[in-house]
Amino acid sequence: MKFIIPVESVTQNKGGVILYDPDRNEILNHYVHDKTWKHRVGWRGGILYGDYLIATDWTDLHYFNHKTWKYEKFFKKDSFNDLHYLKIKDDQLYVVNTGLDTIEIFNSPMNPKFVLAITLYHRSPNIFKNRDINLKGKFNDRFKVKPHSAHPNSICFGKNNIFVICFEKDSRHNSGEIITLNGKRVVRAGYSCHDSELYNGDFYTTLTRQSKILVFKDIEKRKYPIQKPDRVLSIRKKGWWRGSIIHKDKLYVFASYRVRSPALLCIMDLKSGRTKFKRLPKIGKYIWDTVYQPNLLEK
Repeated sequence: MKFIIPVESVTQNKGGVILYDPDRNEILNHYVHDKTWKHRVGWRGGILYGDYLIATDWTDLHYFNHKTWKYEKFFKKDSFNDLHYLKIKDDQLYVVNTGLDTIEIFNSPMNPKFVLAITLYHRSPNIFKNRDINLKGKFNDRFKVKPHSAHPNSICFGKNNIFVICFEKDSRHNSGEIITLNGKRVVRAGYSCHDSELYNGDFYTTLTRQSKILVFKDIEKRKYPIQKPDRVLSIRKKGWWRGSIIHKDKLYVFASYRVRSPALLCIMDLKSGRTKFKRLPKIGKYIWDTVYQPNLLEK
């Protein structure tokens, strides 16, 4: 089993991709992008599509051929700001544009043409309302766009719903919400969730600050909003936990943001709850300290 992972070094302000064997804890190959910018240029979300890893940084989509192990091209749009995550459904590319609280949808993963932008919601105590922002402006050169009223981190496709994992409302003191893409509250309580996996009908989401995994059983058969998780799995190590994959009853999730220290991997057995930990090895002079969206490389 191998992972293709877009990676970021906050320490060194670099981005790239690694081919990683989690069983042997070995980086089998890596690529470092030469982009420079005065702010963060790490590679963040990324999705496999044919021979390609399509990955995000703050403002661009990057197309990396993992068969030839070569970088081929990039795609930029004026509204792209703080891109976090990518998904593909029915050959459409969904881009989580965190800076503008927006999911942008394109008609082709490889040659994207804009179809639709769905701006997410500012949460006041009991209501949603559209964020008032002009998506036709140029946001590529702006490091922070305020307010982050929803701060969507990722999306997850179910059979009947597209779930959006949001990190905050007005501030990060009571943060987090899981909604459907059409604005229906799935989970009401404030959780600092980042990403999620659907596995056997159950919804697993990372609770970044508290080092836990929340489990909501049969999430598409429930009445919303759900008041509390059905199960809480403890990772038992501190970290900023996000970037997960579930494969054969094992959950793989990474902890980021330990300055000058590579990201930490937790491997959790979902049946027993047992955990083991591995830290990404340093390769050459590069310390890959941040992971957003690992991908399972299936043969």
